[in-house]
Amino acid sequence: RNVVQIGSEPAWFTEWYQPLGWTTALGSDWFLAPSAQIVRSERVTYVDPEGPESGRLRRTVARLGLDLGQPWGEFGELRLGLYAQRLRDKPLLVREGVRFDPDATDRLESGLRLRAVIDQLDYVAFPQAGYRLVGEVAGGRLRSRLERDDDEFVRIEASGELASTWAGAHTVNLYASTRLAGGAAATGLGLYTLGGFQNLSGYEPGQVQGNYLAFGRLSYYYRLAPPALTRGFFAGASLEAGNVWSRRREASLDALRYGGSVFLGADTGLGPLYVGVVYAPRGDTGLYLFLGRP
Repeated sequence: RNVVQIGSEPAWFTEWYQPLGWTTALGSDWFLAPSAQIVRSERVTYVDPEGPESGRLRRTVARLGLDLGQPWGEFGELRLGLYAQRLRDKPLLVREGVRFDPDATDRLESGLRLRAVIDQLDYVAFPQAGYRLVGEVAGGRLRSRLERDDDEFVRIEASGELASTWAGAHTVNLYASTRLAGGAAATGLGLYTLGGFQNLSGYEPGQVQGNYLAFGRLSYYYRLAPPALTRGFFAGASLEAGNVWSRRREASLDALRYGGSVFLGADTGLGPLYVGVVYAPRGDTGLYLFLGRP
């Protein structure tokens, strides 16, 4: 399987899926899956989330992995794997007076991960029924150009989504995620960000960044009469809350940031398409034309 992504964050992912024949049913047979991935994105950094821009950088992530897994039929799958990942941040523009040390943002991470996915949503975009749960725990060694010795790290990531529809056209969708990077992001910029359409609307993509993330989104959308060439048009709104902190002791519900959106959307052959207005009390008001998953 190969996935090519274009746009603001070009990426390439490839994976070879090899059943091992340990059982007679493909739906429960163990498999090996070597993979490779490279992602490049340009990020804006800020003095603080409400402050001015402090610079721009290009982040490149390259990853190699080997998973041993088992599918759970149409329910989901479980994977245990080894991986190595290199993350590099190259400064493109740095504001006068702001210190940026490139040695602090060139790091090599290697370790072991356990990932489980349970996916019972009826559709990827604008789901109307079902749920999806994803959990991953990773640990291993971290080395950066700034440090001579390796450091240990543990990273935990989890997300869940629930969709329910009544009267055939009214849908409520609840999404929540949390990510804890620990020592895996102790140097340089944090691994996790919030900002962008329905990812803390009213903030720029990546405007809020750090190592410990909490985020929740409540969405409502109404399915309009299905036109040609799409599964349907949708009109809806979202309310969002979350934040990202550099250190775990800084995390607090009192420090949550809020945002929201009102949108028209369509589930097209190229992916979900949105036209919407976003707003955040401590951020901005904006107009979005968005193609892809938020």
